[in-house]
Amino acid sequence: MFSFIAGIEKIGGNGAKAYQCASCGGLITHSDQLLAVEGKNRHFHVNPAGVECDFHTFLSCPGAIAAGEATEDHTWFPGYGWRMAFCKTCGQHLGWHYEALSTIRHPRRFWGILVPNVRAVYETTPTK
Repeated sequence: MFSFIAGIEKIGGNGAKAYQCASCGGLITHSDQLLAVEGKNRHFHVNPAGVECDFHTFLSCPGAIAAGEATEDHTWFPGYGWRMAFCKTCGQHLGWHYEALSTIRHPRRFWGILVPNVRAVYETTPTK
């Protein structure tokens, strides 16, 4: 458990890179919200159906919503349950919202956003 907590560190830039929904262009988050979980902010996993999942982890995604009940089934992050994450604007599946199962876990929650489901756009002036 300690190694997991020690492996979480907020990273990212100045927020100049915006992540937008690949379907509708709605703003999901910015690069200053990237979060290293288990030492990295980009993860590659294969789900039980054999689908390869390439995703970034973020501390906050104001343009996303989480739906359904959290489950621990097949979680890629021990100690965290997950729910499906969708674009607030169009409802496109974006990835997952992770929630700590214990109050000693930090962060208490974070997002896993699929790389193919967003597009990264550099902004000249970051918007928050």
